[in-house]
Amino acid sequence: MPDSELNKSEICAVAHRGYAAKYPENTLVALQEAVNVGATLVEFDVQITAEGLPLMVHDDNFKRTTGVDKSVFETTEVDLKCVTGLALISTVKEVMVWLKENKGVTAFVELKQESIDYHGLEKCMTQLSKACFIAIDSCVFLSFNAEAVALAKGVGFPEIGWVVSNYDDKGEKLSRTLSTEYLFADKDILPEDGRRLWEGCWTWVIYEVLSKALAKELYNRGARCIESKEIEKMISGHE
Repeated sequence: MPDSELNKSEICAVAHRGYAAKYPENTLVALQEAVNVGATLVEFDVQITAEGLPLMVHDDNFKRTTGVDKSVFETTEVDLKCVTGLALISTVKEVMVWLKENKGVTAFVELKQESIDYHGLEKCMTQLSKACFIAIDSCVFLSFNAEAVALAKGVGFPEIGWVVSNYDDKGEKLSRTLSTEYLFADKDILPEDGRRLWEGCWTWVIYEVLSKALAKELYNRGARCIESKEIEKMISGHE
């Protein structure tokens, strides 16, 4: 994993949907601004249109982020160029061009469940791996869907991460079965007693972390990476 310092400690920071606290989330602008302030780890989300075109977007409707009330699954490539309000939406292929130009940056590429439900797992994995091809060596596949994670290396992703939904015995067992390089988890699902996180051959990435004090607490519990939309604050020398 590339180094992204947090007060020069051993914990690193991932830009959650880019520098999303200050710029529109899941846009090339947000990714570039995260890199501009020192991030070497970025994360973005993927939905796949009915035509099979992977896009960088979190929701399966554009309304929340663009104001355009239109389903991803009813959107064509022509719409992306012609519909007012969708100008900031990028295809994953466009993101890969950006990634290839930004040497030393690693991207966590999160496939969303809505697209898996719409298309089926096999089509999603095939289309996403094709879209990532030119920079796939700089990508880590990420998903809440354990089956998708299990398939990711087979379609070309060099590393994988699973987003843990439930911090319980079943979740721990599945984590060990998947043999992922990364485990992501929402800070709010972690035990409140401060116990150490499950230990394994993975790197824990905990989100959404907005303070260095919390990051240090998580480090003491075994997390070696946090994810934040406030990326500049988390990697700067100031709280």
